Amino acid sequence: MFDIVAVGELLIDFTPIKNEFGTLFKQNPGGAPCNMLTMAQKLGSKTAFIGKVGKDQFGISLGNVLKMQNVDISGLIFDEEYNTTLAFVHLDEGGDRSFSFYRHGCADVMLEKREVNYTLLDKTKAFHFGSLSFTNEPIRATVLDMLEYAKEKGKLITYDPNYRPALWSSEAVALDGMRAGLKYVDIIKVSQEEALLLTGENDIYKSAERLYEEGIQLVCVTLGEGGSFYYHNSGQGVIKGYKSKVVDTTGAGDCFFGATIHQILQKNCNVNELTVKELSEIFSFSNAAASLCIENLGGIPSIPSKEDILKRM
Repeated sequence: MFDIVAVGELLIDFTPIKNEFGTLFKQNPGGAPCNMLTMAQKLGSKTAFIGKVGKDQFGISLGNVLKMQNVDISGLIFDEEYNTTLAFVHLDEGGDRSFSFYRHGCADVMLEKREVNYTLLDKTKAFHFGSLSFTNEPIRATVLDMLEYAKEKGKLITYDPNYRPALWSSEAVALDGMRAGLKYVDIIKVSQEEALLLTGENDIYKSAERLYEEGIQLVCVTLGEGGSFYYHNSGQGVIKGYKSKVVDTTGAGDCFFGATIHQILQKNCNVNELTVKELSEIFSFSNAAASLCIENLGGIPSIPSKEDILKRM
């Protein structure tokens, strides 16, 4: 039995490192769903990934990284026809990141329904997906089919509507894609920017309320150094963050969400039954995890241990 099964992108993040000769790029394993799974796995969850990489050196190395993190890869396909997706990370002076993608016709977007091992969904408590699965076909249709299946089976469904402008032809198209999976969702994690895009509301309380009214049981809004905000039937509130030295913000939200979902599953209760006290404790721990992630380069390589998170708290 698995705690979390995720579908989506597994890719190489090329992270910039400046030296006296200019800028070099370090190869780091990443992809939001796998960053999230790695955090949950490090905390004790049993996780599995469904997706596709190329049968090239990048894809093989990514599969080995997930195995080293004890993430089950029985649902990972190594494709001989399509190359592994690549992303080049650009960091500003504050460590905040943006991306350039080499993804057109690459492996992760070519996942087809016939290739999915649906028994992994039968064996999990929670199913996780992200909006990058809605940028292209056939993966869009594949993930929508998986969501229908998971919903019918009564699985907890978690969603990260990552907004990556470079992967959409326009903001309107992005909004349509990001909203495609909302009706299935029990728990959502958004940044302030993504909350605004999805709801048109600048105020975090109003934007979270709008998302909650879509039928989502728990809305999580990440606020960077400000911590995080939650909206739930038991209450709403901002949970303060932790001071950290920002190096690279890649994977921070994934780290936060992996820690959050792990803790909720450990409660072994319905999401609606969580109390304000429990949510405050959960979000404080998740904020600490994210604050550590951004102190190093890359996604998966920067995921902290439980011991380091508790020390930070």
